[in-house]
Amino acid sequence: MSSDRALLIGCGEIGSRHLQGLAAVPGLRRIEVVDPRPEALALGRARLAELPAAPAASIRWLESLDDAQPGGAVCVVATQAGARPQAVRRAAEALGYRTFLLEKMVAQSVEAYEQLLALAKAQGLSVWVNCQTRAHPFHALAKQRVGPSAPVRLHVVSGNWGLASGGVHLADLFAYYDGAEAIELRDADIDDTVHASKRGPELCDLSGTLRGTTANGGELILSYAGDHQAYQHITIASRTYRCVVDHLREWAVESDAESGWAWRSAPCGGQLLVSRLTSEFVADLLARGWCALPTLSQAWVAHRFILEALQPQFARLLNRELDACPAT
Repeated sequence: MSSDRALLIGCGEIGSRHLQGLAAVPGLRRIEVVDPRPEALALGRARLAELPAAPAASIRWLESLDDAQPGGAVCVVATQAGARPQAVRRAAEALGYRTFLLEKMVAQSVEAYEQLLALAKAQGLSVWVNCQTRAHPFHALAKQRVGPSAPVRLHVVSGNWGLASGGVHLADLFAYYDGAEAIELRDADIDDTVHASKRGPELCDLSGTLRGTTANGGELILSYAGDHQAYQHITIASRTYRCVVDHLREWAVESDAESGWAWRSAPCGGQLLVSRLTSEFVADLLARGWCALPTLSQAWVAHRFILEALQPQFARLLNRELDACPAT
């Protein structure tokens, strides 16, 4: 295995940001970028030109995974969701990769996700999912203040950023706080509009509200409006602590029972930028074999909740049989 080579599969809007992050990882000397679309490879080149310094790594631009060299240190998969499980399988079986960072959504169906879990277990893969909200330093501190066993309520209010695509991030954040192995659906109030995705004609997303609960007494409410695009804010509350967070504005307030629930400002610096965070996550994976992202097994809690809740809603609104959610 070559410890100084990385593979990026998918170089679109998100993948090109991952490329910026990979280019800043110390120790990486070779990066292979695979995407069959010439415009995606052109976007990758443009994103590298935005960096303050030229990358130290040499870049190979490839249109087919068949042309990639075997045995690199880490593989980042940023294709659309429907292609991700197969991309992981090919990189593992044909190229010998063992460490992966996957963009969410990992897969579009429960079955595809379960097959990927089985592959990872059978081949001893180290797979991490880019649900990066839980990795923000604010949440590590807030989780300590919530308490290790207190029921947690996490409510999200957002504009139309995609209940499936955006919701999986926040469902994972809730799983991080709650520690539960499953989120059970209690209510689904979904708008009667299917929202087209800018990422492809076969893709779409939904708006509306999902409510889930856990065996620990936790409650998750995801509410995504369909008629505007105001950025989300998050409310987290337990018996002894509460906070409101807006990561886009890097703003948060908190209060606790000990202070009589008086609100105070809380530090919330650092936006959740893929180009910066990928560099940190990959550097940690190479140095320690660990990073702050959820593993494939940990991210399963959020993905299962979102996929099981929304697949029948997509089928109803699109008026056809579906075995997967057409979101990414």
